[in-house]
Amino acid sequence: MNPYHGRALARPEEPLTPAILRNDAWTARCIRNNCLRQHCHVLATTFRRREFASLRAVCARVLLVLETRSRVLTEIHPTELAVVAGVARLGFYSAQWLRQPEDWQPDANADGRSQWADLSRHLLARYPVPSFLDAAWEIHGSLEHFDRDCWCALAQGRSLRDVAGFPRCVPRRVLHAALTSDRSRSCRTLAQAIWLAQLRALDSSSMLEAAVLSSRVPREFGNYSFWSRLTAKFSANSDALATQFGFVANSLAAVRAHRGSAQVEQLLKLALPTLIRHCHRFVAGLLKANGHVLTDAQVREAAAKADLSKLAKARWQPLLGAVPFASRRGQTQAQPRWLVEELCSIKALQDEGRVMKHCVAGYVDRCRAGCAAIFSVRHYQVDDDGNTQVTSYATIEVQPSTRTVVQIRAYLNRPVKNTIMTMIQEWADAKGLVCTR
Repeated sequence: MNPYHGRALARPEEPLTPAILRNDAWTARCIRNNCLRQHCHVLATTFRRREFASLRAVCARVLLVLETRSRVLTEIHPTELAVVAGVARLGFYSAQWLRQPEDWQPDANADGRSQWADLSRHLLARYPVPSFLDAAWEIHGSLEHFDRDCWCALAQGRSLRDVAGFPRCVPRRVLHAALTSDRSRSCRTLAQAIWLAQLRALDSSSMLEAAVLSSRVPREFGNYSFWSRLTAKFSANSDALATQFGFVANSLAAVRAHRGSAQVEQLLKLALPTLIRHCHRFVAGLLKANGHVLTDAQVREAAAKADLSKLAKARWQPLLGAVPFASRRGQTQAQPRWLVEELCSIKALQDEGRVMKHCVAGYVDRCRAGCAAIFSVRHYQVDDDGNTQVTSYATIEVQPSTRTVVQIRAYLNRPVKNTIMTMIQEWADAKGLVCTR
């Protein structure tokens, strides 16, 4: 059975997307085409978000031509391709457009996917771009993204080495092979294609290629120089050790997080069998220190399941520094009683969500990606026995890119009291944040 039955049925006579973006009333059941109906639902909710408000006008132009001239919205379901999000990403890069969406005339015989790829090239491309890189417009996260910057650079004939974050140490022949090789078509990102070309240049086995591409290495493309040394070490050794690559990569990431880069540099000088043994000892000690007593076999299994990777990502850098803001409001002792503390770990967010009875624990991925910073307004009270009691009164979300306070929630997501709001305004003014609530 076709789960998206009805995609070939007729579309409405009048374009819907401009009306939805204007917040006009619309009736979903009147849309006979299921794909278009689902895209309209996504559109109605997506552009309510504050970060998309400035993109309404430019995205309305793109959506209008997609709805009236192409098969994209009527042939592709949102679960197959998030077209609305893709349009928002194209709109974010509108300053680099070479042509206008109104000038686009798609091939009427092409399918929806081909028409979607043709639209991005119409808007942004002066030169050919490998088709496998089109996945850049489907990557989740912030609107501005490294892969999309690379796509635009290639499309406009600029050097990839000028893209912010692109490692200059990538060899020219490796980069050329990544962009032209037939094997790159199986890749989803530019980083994967470059690593595949790098491994082929090292004459690595298919087993090592699979181990590297499934590890953390392609996601940490900025550390290309470091990871290329590790891949070269594995390529020069027995293929039987290739299965250990992901484990060693996760272990070295944990070493770097706990003991610094200098320790990692020393470890990379070891022979590979010695390095693997050291990683097993380090992982065993790290897991035991965090309350786990495991056998060597269990340690290897845990590392294979990326538990070590999660442990290394359990904390992130604070936006406003490690020292919490201390308010003098109501202070009668030498130590301040009211603090605004930044929550920079998974456990801190989980504890805050449990105490305040709201969903702040779900912001872990946004905090890791640097898209959000979470703070807690807390009161410290010392009882007669000398024990300190901590009470949370408000949870605050700050958008790092604009340094703007976007949410303030009390217990059960209720509004905060005026006294707490006054203290939050004092903190925002002291830290140079925009707080209009």
